[in-house]
Amino acid sequence: MSLAFENVCKIYSSHFGVVVAQGAFADMIICLTEFAQNTRFQKVSLQAIETLKGTVPRMLSCPECQLSEKANGASGTEATNGQPKKVSRNAKDDQMVKFWFPVLFAFHDILMTGGDLEARTRALGYLFDTLVKYGSDFPAYFWDTMCHELLFPIFMVLKSRSEIVQMGIQESVGMWLSTTMIQALRNLIDLFAHCFDQLERMLDGFLDLLVTCVCQENDTIARIGSSCLQQLILQSVKKLRPEHWAKILNSFVQLFETTTEDQLFSATSQSSGRTSSGSSIQTMTAIPVNDIMAHINEAVRDEKTNGENSLKINGLSEPALGEGDEEYRDTNASPGNERLTLGPQASAPNADQEDYRQQQHTQQPVVSDARRRFCNEIMTKCGLQLLMIETVSELFSNDAVYSEIPSTELLRLMGLLKKSFTFARRFNGDKELRMRLWREGFMKQPPNWLKQESGSAATYISILLRLYQDDQVERRESRGAIESALIPYVPGFYFSLSPSSLTLIRAADYA
Repeated sequence: MSLAFENVCKIYSSHFGVVVAQGAFADMIICLTEFAQNTRFQKVSLQAIETLKGTVPRMLSCPECQLSEKANGASGTEATNGQPKKVSRNAKDDQMVKFWFPVLFAFHDILMTGGDLEARTRALGYLFDTLVKYGSDFPAYFWDTMCHELLFPIFMVLKSRSEIVQMGIQESVGMWLSTTMIQALRNLIDLFAHCFDQLERMLDGFLDLLVTCVCQENDTIARIGSSCLQQLILQSVKKLRPEHWAKILNSFVQLFETTTEDQLFSATSQSSGRTSSGSSIQTMTAIPVNDIMAHINEAVRDEKTNGENSLKINGLSEPALGEGDEEYRDTNASPGNERLTLGPQASAPNADQEDYRQQQHTQQPVVSDARRRFCNEIMTKCGLQLLMIETVSELFSNDAVYSEIPSTELLRLMGLLKKSFTFARRFNGDKELRMRLWREGFMKQPPNWLKQESGSAATYISILLRLYQDDQVERRESRGAIESALIPYVPGFYFSLSPSSLTLIRAADYA
């Protein structure tokens, strides 16, 4: 191995121009890549990567390479007028693919399939260093090629687990995700900010990648994705135009919708029921019935033995009672666990505590793996929704971001926070649903979305108040929409404003 590499290095050092002139440049790069990917001789691997790094400046200074300044100076003038000869686009395209692409793909290949962490780390650094240093001279079509064939595929593993096998690192995928991929994501965001003029056309692809990262079950990757989303906005905030903000807000819409567990409230009552006293219950549409139970029961329908339900699902014969969004009233908060409630219907908490005793249950129900996985999926979405609320709160506490975003887009974002608050409030108000989830063994204690309810409400009110008090021309032009969003929620609260904080006090508690 060492002797073979030495011979390749001699050819590289002494006959580089001949290799380029004979059209074997790509073959030489492939040969160096193979040496860099070997796992038995780390010294040879690292030396091959360093040689690949030195290929770029040498290629650009080689007279035989059509991309070099020497080659253009020697053959780029016309005898008639002495003006530089114009190179056709097709010819330039061919040269970019012939010389630049093999070098950049070599770093990408080592990054994706290299078995040594040090080799992957160096290849990752050299790939993005090269793009940052020379990328401003790349034409737009070549950036499209780089993004679709080299950069975005680095993160394909997040969308398809089958990519793990193709990468050849199935055993160490956890290490690859926690080291190489996370660093690659940070470098990619820095590259976008540095080459914004060349990459702004690809904003949709960058945002789609970040949305995929945020929606991962892995908390670390999700938080890294959220952090990178903030960095993408912060580093380019002065360059973003209205059309860019519209795309960014579309991504926030996708994130909030993806991390909302709509199955909790997606069903409608199909028949009327009766209360324990025998009085009729009016059938309602779009009420918060226990659709989650139906979904789980369908997933584990085959888990029956001796003609009986081995899961011991109880309490499903009676439909759950619910309220619509506008008719909701808080009757389930217990003392010491009050919730932040918005709207004219806000009232003081009910003094009666919720009864969470497992009546008529002689033993803890059996929870299948399918049920547990479904519950974990719900809790994961709940955690991601909290992460998005936190992201919005941190991002728009930044003065530069707040001042640059158009009022129309910021009001769209406020609509997402309002929807998140409404969803959490409805869930917290559905005592029957929460009790049933607990009694069926999905959770160790009755679930609640209190953090989501209070966090979304506080962020919603604080940003709207800042908009309302803003005297900028654009903010004043949107004053009507701001008032429509803010005023319906003001009567239930007193506001204590200070330069550094905003305090919301429930009017009923204040009295």
